Amino acid sequence: MALRALVNARVLAGDGFRDDLAVLLDDAGDIAALVPAGQARLQAGEVRDLQGGWLLPGFIDAQVNGGGGVLFNNDATVEAIAAIGRAHRRFGTTGFLPTLISDEAPVMARAVDATRAATRRRC
Repeated sequence: MALRALVNARVLAGDGFRDDLAVLLDDAGDIAALVPAGQARLQAGEVRDLQGGWLLPGFIDAQVNGGGGVLFNNDATVEAIAAIGRAHRRFGTTGFLPTLISDEAPVMARAVDATRAATRRRC
């Protein structure tokens, strides 16, 4: 597993912001570890300097009707959920609940089925 390091950032690490930490990411882009900043270059194959930027946990949005030009009511499919997710990830949302604006029962049923399938696929 090749690790990537994010260095030179203010990291929100549970007990407040820290300037002395680096974040190691695994091949999937998930956080593998927080390490002292001085150790990051020793443990990672690739280092990205964030130039003093901030690193925060991803946002979770519990009511998403659409995004990226897609309205879930108009396209209650797994593909639509994936497109909505891509649009929201650009702004820091790492998890969301696809929701409908009030609609007919068949649309709601399609939305439930699509959401279940997208959850299984981790879209």
